[in-house]
Amino acid sequence: MKLTSLSGLQELSYSGSQSEKQFPTTSVVSYTTMSPVQNELYKRCLIGLDFYESEQLYIMNSAKKQKIAYRHKRVQDALNIWKQEITNKKVNGFLGKLFPKSEIIQSISLDNSTSSKFINTLTFKELGISKNDIVEKLISLKFLPYNFSTL
Repeated sequence: MKLTSLSGLQELSYSGSQSEKQFPTTSVVSYTTMSPVQNELYKRCLIGLDFYESEQLYIMNSAKKQKIAYRHKRVQDALNIWKQEITNKKVNGFLGKLFPKSEIIQSISLDNSTSSKFINTLTFKELGISKNDIVEKLISLKFLPYNFSTL
C-alpha cells in the first residue's frame, strides 16, 4: 500500500490482488492451547449449556440460553454427519482393499448416504480427528467466526 497526494488530498492505493485484499491468506494454526474467549466459543458449540455452572445459567437471559442450546444442537448434528462421512470413507477404503474384485463391495461403496437419525458413537480419537480438525470444520460451517484464531 502507498499513499499519494493529489492536490492536497491523500489517496490510498492498493497494489496487491483483490483476493488478497478481501481474504487474507490463511496459515496453519494450532488450537492445542486456546485463549479464554476461544475456549468459551468452542465449548459452547460442543458442550452447550452444560459448559456453564448453575449460577451462571440462573443469571443468563433465557434468549441467550435458547440460542446456545439451538447452536449446540445444530453443531452436534453437523459433527455427527461429518463423523458418518469419515466412517464411510474409512470402511469403504478398507473393504475395497480387502475385497478388490467384489461387485457387492463396489456397490456398497457407492452408497455414501448419511442420516441425521443415526447417531455415530465413534469418538473423535477413534476416527483420527484432532481438535484442530474440529475447529477448522466448525469455522468452515460458520459455527465459529472466521477470525477465531485471532480472538
